[in-house]
Amino acid sequence: MSTGEADGARTSAAEIARFFRRYGWSFERLEGDTFRTGFRGKNAAFVALVRVTRHWVVFTVNPLLKAPDAGFGAATLRALAVANQQANLAKLGIDDDGDAFINVELPAEGFEFSHFVAALGALAHFADSLVVPLLQAQIVDDRGL
Repeated sequence: MSTGEADGARTSAAEIARFFRRYGWSFERLEGDTFRTGFRGKNAAFVALVRVTRHWVVFTVNPLLKAPDAGFGAATLRALAVANQQANLAKLGIDDDGDAFINVELPAEGFEFSHFVAALGALAHFADSLVVPLLQAQIVDDRGL
């Protein structure tokens, strides 16, 4: 039984590496507990990070959308808020640099391969399906429509 499958056990970076290999997705280990991977959807290509903390396994695409110099306008912020409310398992936000990101965070305790698959699937699905509406909203803001 792996550590993620043991009752109450927390997953480890080594286990996340095994999950990546089992899933068949290439990855690079950046630091002890952080991995980088990428994927191409129908609408764009994305770089994703997976980080294991004491309590969480965090899957992130950041930036999902780079902020313009003047920051996001009302249409883009509204599109982000609506998408955040509609997305299951994923959350969207704005980081300290003003860029839009998307995260999936799951508890490290009891984390299993099925959780890994669900998290990567949700991250890939929502990143790819939301990037076009967000870019369209950004164009509306840029043109002052």
